[in-house]
Amino acid sequence: MPHRMLRSAATALLASAPIVVAAPAQAAPQHTFPCAVGIQNVSNAVTSTITVSVTCGDTRTVSARITADDAELMSLQQTVQAGVQQSVTVTVPRVQRACATLQTDGASTTLCTP
Repeated sequence: MPHRMLRSAATALLASAPIVVAAPAQAAPQHTFPCAVGIQNVSNAVTSTITVSVTCGDTRTVSARITADDAELMSLQQTVQAGVQQSVTVTVPRVQRACATLQTDGASTTLCTP
């Protein structure tokens, strides 16, 4: 078989092969977080006010952990009513970046301020 025909056959074989991507065995399944969440950090020269907001389509118990510079600022668990935005605000000495980790029904998400 001439070289050109081999290359065409190889290209056709590769194009028809299914693409399979293997995930590591220890990888946890990805769940989308069932609530809309947001975080805001408003700082002045001395303090930072961090607000975390949550809105869920269904009534759920949500756990939240707010951190800054690897220190826990607040941890709480609250029932969030369906369709009602709930927020928690904490004021602390000035921080550059704050993060919130939220969990509900086996799903979790982490978001941070820039």
